[in-house]
Amino acid sequence: MTTHFSVKLPGDYIHGAAEPFQYPGGEWHLRNLADVRDPAAVWIADVRFRSADDLVQAALFADVAHQRQAPFMLFLPYLPAARSDRPMAGQPVGVATYSQLINSMNPQQVIGIDAHSPIVHRHLRKLTELSPVPLVQRALKNSAGYDGYHAVIAPDKGAVERAATTATALGVDMYRADKDRDEETGRINGIKMVDKLPKSGKYLVVDDICDGGGTFMGLAQATGLPKEQLGLWITHGIFSGNAPNLRDHYRYIYTTDTHPGHNRVGCATAHQPVFTYMINNLKEF
Repeated sequence: MTTHFSVKLPGDYIHGAAEPFQYPGGEWHLRNLADVRDPAAVWIADVRFRSADDLVQAALFADVAHQRQAPFMLFLPYLPAARSDRPMAGQPVGVATYSQLINSMNPQQVIGIDAHSPIVHRHLRKLTELSPVPLVQRALKNSAGYDGYHAVIAPDKGAVERAATTATALGVDMYRADKDRDEETGRINGIKMVDKLPKSGKYLVVDDICDGGGTFMGLAQATGLPKEQLGLWITHGIFSGNAPNLRDHYRYIYTTDTHPGHNRVGCATAHQPVFTYMINNLKEF
C-alpha cells in the first residue's frame, strides 16, 4: 500500500486510521475508519505516489475529515507530474491536471519535498515545499563508511540551485556539468563537465529525481573518476529500467522513501525516511 492514513491527536497518533479497498467495478472506498471525534484531531493522508489511485484514496479520506469538521493534511513528498510543467500545443500540462485533483480535496496543507519545478506553486494551493538539505545532511551523517565529500556536482542546469544550496550547507565547493544537446533535434548526445574537476577528492552528485539513471551514468563517465570517488544523492528514487547499473558508477547512492521505487533491490545504498520531517512541519490548528 502506498497511501497511509493517520490521525494526529494531542500527544498521540492513530496509525492505520482507514483501510482502502476496491469494489469489483473498480471504485475505491475506505473501511475500518478510526472513530475519532476529538476536536483537536488532524487527519493526515500520507501518499507515496505510484498512480492516481493513491490520490483518489486520499480524496476519500479527505471527505471523511471534512464531514467531521477536522483539518485535513496531505503529505505528498513526491509531487506528481512536476516534470510536465510546460504548455505545448495539443499536449496536456500534467502538473496543472494533478494539482486540480489535489486542490479538490480542500486540504489545509499539502507538504511536498524538493519539487522538480517551481511552477507547481502556481497550480497547487496550500503547498509547503520542504528543502531536501536537512535530509542530505542526515543521510550522510548516518552513512556507514562515509568520510566526507570535498565538493558537490550539479549534473545539469536544472540542478544547479539545489546543488549549490547543498554545497553551502556542507561547506564545500560546487562543480557544474551539463547535457550536450543537439539544438536542432533536442536529442541529448551526452554529458560533459562545464567546470574542470580535480582528479583527487570525493564528489557528491546532487539532483531531485532519478528515473532510469542514464543521466547519472553518463555524468560518472564524464568525470573520468572511479566509483570509489563518487556518491549520488537523489531526493526521489524512482529507479526504473537500468537504474541498478548505477552501482557500477557510484560507491554510495542515497535517497529518501518519498516514492515506492526507492526500495528497488540493487539501487540505493541508503534510504532516509521523511515522515518525521513532514510531521515537524505541520501547521498548527
